[in-house]
Amino acid sequence: MRYLLDTHAVIWLLSSQDGKLPADIRESIRYCEDSFFLSEITLVEIIQLQQKERIAFNYRPNTTRAIIEENNIMLLPASGDILECFFDMTIPVIKGKPHSDPFDRIIIATAIRRGMTLVSADTKFPWYRDNCGLHLLEI
Repeated sequence: MRYLLDTHAVIWLLSSQDGKLPADIRESIRYCEDSFFLSEITLVEIIQLQQKERIAFNYRPNTTRAIIEENNIMLLPASGDILECFFDMTIPVIKGKPHSDPFDRIIIATAIRRGMTLVSADTKFPWYRDNCGLHLLEI
């Protein structure tokens, strides 16, 4: 299987909160049982979360990238076809609020365009599964 990790899944993996990531996923990453990917936009989101002091670890971008690569997680660029999907994607109203988070939506567009299953605990993502064909592994 080919999986795309959502930002919080990677943060859990890189931090002392790795227990929040289900054991089967941690083991699959650790033992290369499946292929795991990460959108490069996730690195930008991590930097933003660090700058806003919303996450506990404070790795420099190159260190974060190195740790990700050491875990055999491959980085994917936000290429033209992904940006086209992002551009065409409807901004849904979920629980009365528009879900306009560009990081989430580029990650979703990446999973859709690359035919990957998105690993996420985000409660907004099932809307994309039901309306956009997103393959989603809810954790």
